[in-house]
Amino acid sequence: MVPSIDFLPATYHLQRQREHKTLWRRMMVFFFLALAVLGTWQQRQIRHKLEVRRDELQSKAQGLMQAVPAKSKVTQELKDLETKSQLLTTLELRVPMTRVLSAVTKSLPELVSLNECQAEAGLMETSGATAPAIASAPISKEKPPPFEADLTELCNATSRSTTMLTLSGIAPDDLAISKYLVALRETKLFERVTLAFTGQHQVRDENWRNFQIKLQVRQPATWLDRAPAANPRVVQTQRGTSQ
Repeated sequence: MVPSIDFLPATYHLQRQREHKTLWRRMMVFFFLALAVLGTWQQRQIRHKLEVRRDELQSKAQGLMQAVPAKSKVTQELKDLETKSQLLTTLELRVPMTRVLSAVTKSLPELVSLNECQAEAGLMETSGATAPAIASAPISKEKPPPFEADLTELCNATSRSTTMLTLSGIAPDDLAISKYLVALRETKLFERVTLAFTGQHQVRDENWRNFQIKLQVRQPATWLDRAPAANPRVVQTQRGTSQ
């Protein structure tokens, strides 16, 4: 084996090592500078995209703010919706006469019969606490909407007048009349159930009792509970009451 002989001087090898080290350092510096420049360019691109997105969102937000109505308008719309709901609820909770007559006839005990049933509109008779009335809206220069005027007129009409019934009939004794009064009160359709008078009545040489009962039909406002919440809430629906 022939040994390799290096005829180059030692200084040449030292110079080459220095050049390699210098080149490596320059490459490392260039690599780090390239990474820094690339990172800066990416940050600028991301910032530009974020600014464009921000401008788009700001323009959309301004459009939405312009489209959203003013607070006073929203408050007025909510007030109108509440008034409409009260009007519809009051109309829906009015007891129909067919249901009243059904309750009157189905509550009759055995051997008790009615000879006459008269219905008329009369002034409301109150005893004790009364149902809270709907607060009247403050006087405004603007003309109120029609449904608000209808609600006010309906509440005023129902607060002043009510349907009164006068029942006349015969029963075998006072106990049967008392049972009839209790049955009428249990229907929950009448605010007042009053026995006007009783008297003797002859039926085939037997002593019976004739009677007259005064009934006041329950008002729609008494079916509502306005105390715990801002909106009216039905506490007892007509469908849930016993007939």
